[in-house]
Amino acid sequence: MQGERVVILGGGFAGISAKLTYPSAILVDEKDFMVVTPRLVEVVENNLPLSHALIPRKVDIKAKVLSIDFKEKKVVTTEGEIKFDKLIIALGYEQDLSRIKGAEKYGIGFTVENVEKIKLFKEGSIVTILGGGALGVELAGALRKRGFTVNLVEAENRLVPYLIPDLSNEIQKILERLDVNVILRAKVEEVKENVVITTQGRIRSDYIIFSAGFSGPKIIKEIGLSNKNNRMLVDKFLRSVDYDFVYGAGDCANFKDGFIPQSAQVSLQAGEIAMNNAIKDEKVEFKPVQRAIVFKIGEDYIGLVKNTIISGPIAALIKSFAIGSLESKVKKVNRFVLAM
Repeated sequence: MQGERVVILGGGFAGISAKLTYPSAILVDEKDFMVVTPRLVEVVENNLPLSHALIPRKVDIKAKVLSIDFKEKKVVTTEGEIKFDKLIIALGYEQDLSRIKGAEKYGIGFTVENVEKIKLFKEGSIVTILGGGALGVELAGALRKRGFTVNLVEAENRLVPYLIPDLSNEIQKILERLDVNVILRAKVEEVKENVVITTQGRIRSDYIIFSAGFSGPKIIKEIGLSNKNNRMLVDKFLRSVDYDFVYGAGDCANFKDGFIPQSAQVSLQAGEIAMNNAIKDEKVEFKPVQRAIVFKIGEDYIGLVKNTIISGPIAALIKSFAIGSLESKVKKVNRFVLAM
């Protein structure tokens, strides 16, 4: 490893974790801030400035990745070419609405760019949220708190279907107490102006928000990496199935045989493992672990720790600690970058 140049593409959860693991690596990102998605929901809920959801973050090279030449081992960016010996790709995710007819024209993706639009929704409007995962249930609670009529549509037979059924049931009870109209087993077929057409019927809406449709970034496919839904395929060591000097971490990567959950916790774990495997001869298998997950729905906190449901002040404390821990990691990265 001595003298090898390691480049990290992407300064999200996985990227900063990789940088903390090996501070000499070169961190590349086009932005000098990180987005904390749960805080984006708070921005909408409490009409806060967008800066509330952004954590300032330093990078070694501020640039957009345009392409990668794997043969010559160089990254082509808006600021020139960057040579590497080992490469960690941690480019996060994108939201793709193109798969549903009319979604791009009449729907709103939940992105940083769209948050200000959502904050300006007219009072008394009907809002339909498509996707009953973590983001969808928190956003439904936030918009009900603002006084909107809210429909929450999920294609599966329960909310947050990747977690245990008991938690799904408790989350649904909280939302229904808030008068959120939860619609399950409803696959979206088309989005028209002010109407969502699903397998359960038509839903009239003033605004339609997508809290689903997340995939890896398009550039993964464009640079020729093997992928599933634009998530690069990696082996159990997070090594690319195409190149043994390339590793993938975070939401842009997925196991060739299996599935890597898309969450901040898992991305932080992946960044560390990917970097260690890139710089060390002895490889460690990546086994993603969701230690705790907590949702804030209106004024209620509820979550899961080792398959045990938690709620109230304990759940709120865990959620607050998780965000605080992330901010601490970003500050450490900033110090490393400034010291170089």
